[in-house]
Amino acid sequence: MIRKDMSSFLKILIIFLSLFFSNCFLFKNKIDNISLNEWSGKEIYIADLDESYKKTKRFNKIFSKIHSRRFKPYYRFTEKKFIIVGSFRTQKNIYLVFKDSKNKQYKVSLTNTINSQISIPSFIVFNETFLSAKKLIGRMVWLNDILDKNGFHANINSDFFRFQKVNVIDIVKFQNADNGHPIWLKVSNENGETALVRYNIQGVRFGIKDNYFLMDPLPTKWPNTVIDKIKNNQTEIGMTERQVRIAKGYPDEINFTSSRHGISEQWIYNVSNKKIYYQFEYGKLTYITY
Repeated sequence: MIRKDMSSFLKILIIFLSLFFSNCFLFKNKIDNISLNEWSGKEIYIADLDESYKKTKRFNKIFSKIHSRRFKPYYRFTEKKFIIVGSFRTQKNIYLVFKDSKNKQYKVSLTNTINSQISIPSFIVFNETFLSAKKLIGRMVWLNDILDKNGFHANINSDFFRFQKVNVIDIVKFQNADNGHPIWLKVSNENGETALVRYNIQGVRFGIKDNYFLMDPLPTKWPNTVIDKIKNNQTEIGMTERQVRIAKGYPDEINFTSSRHGISEQWIYNVSNKKIYYQFEYGKLTYITY
């Protein structure tokens, strides 16, 4: 009876080990088929995380060595520079592969994918973007929405306000959300108080707003009536495209119409499940349709 039980146990053990090593072989085979992607060769950092944001995901269960299933804690990857190698797919996941200065390779699962396309996690800092942001150190910028916690951080008792002119004194790698640059400007006001402002998304922008302005958003040459409208997030006929953009942010869509009179633009904002249309002719707002 004992021999029979031992024989059954050994059979089960052999089957289990066979499946285990087979899966390991298949997993390793997938890893050996790393494909280059649009980020291959780029230098990256891993941003520090906001304490509240840490609680939204199991961040200590996302990084592992290239051939290991054991996870490494998040903090071990911060303040180090890595280079993206490429990516590979398994039946269930897409992995981004990166290496450190000693050529040790690591992987991170990319769960946030759109139409099967790779989407970089929001905590990854591209060094080229970080270096671009550092060029702002020493410059003056003007704050925008200081009530947006995803775009502005300051002590509750500090004296910051919208359109305030502040000095950029440093650049910080930090993330507190699933989107937006994990890069923040550390700014100081005339009282010496400091705050963090998220680095603006660069290039073509739709459906967002600037966290700060590089030019005075309220030049004194503008009429006081226009400035008052902008301060209250309002618009009026005759405003320029820039004035509307400062008051309302970037539109969700832009339609262009060409005629013998020139090119006109229709800006569309999605507000509370309805669309608001702003028509521009020669750069001036001509009418608004609700």
